[in-house]
Amino acid sequence: MKKGDLLVSIVEDDTTIRETLHSLFIFEDGMEPFSVHSNAEDALLRLHGSFPDVVIMDINLPGQSGIDCVRQLSERCKGTQFLMYTVHDDDHRVFEALKAGANGYILKSSTPDQILEAVRELAQGGSPMSAHVARRVVQHFRPLHERSHLSEDDLSEREHAVLELLAQGLLYKEIADRLGIAVGTVKQHIHRIYEKLHVQNRTEAVNRYFGR
Repeated sequence: MKKGDLLVSIVEDDTTIRETLHSLFIFEDGMEPFSVHSNAEDALLRLHGSFPDVVIMDINLPGQSGIDCVRQLSERCKGTQFLMYTVHDDDHRVFEALKAGANGYILKSSTPDQILEAVRELAQGGSPMSAHVARRVVQHFRPLHERSHLSEDDLSEREHAVLELLAQGLLYKEIADRLGIAVGTVKQHIHRIYEKLHVQNRTEAVNRYFGR
């Protein structure tokens, strides 16, 4: 370990991903693995006294979640930066992680170069986010009147169809019958529609989508 190297800890339950990340920092100039943990409890137990510069944190961990782990570690490790590394990009997890103390949020679809760049950016005071996550954050904080008319990219073709039928006043079962899908699938589509439009019910969804 050279003086000035960035020290990186990894909290990831998937053995293959954990080992891949560990190898990435072993062979990268200017970075060194500090510790590796397979769950939140182990990280909370072992990270005390001296701390890494950056912690790469999975969200879906056995036992305590990565978000809970960040919440506790951020109180203890004041100089440490936390990078969420996950398959999840839904609004709830993104904002819960940021509120817990995460400084960046990237997806597991990120390339090795993107991961390394995110760690460097964190160490320099930035807040790296995968492009799709950043777009959702920006969308969330835009004024409501600017969010009224959404682009075609915001809802899938099926979600468009479900919302159109919602606007016509159809019940979930009627929507399912019309589209030839299960009622449970309709509910999943509606849940995602509500998340994307940042609304709580059918009326708000229809009004937001059609700009009323």
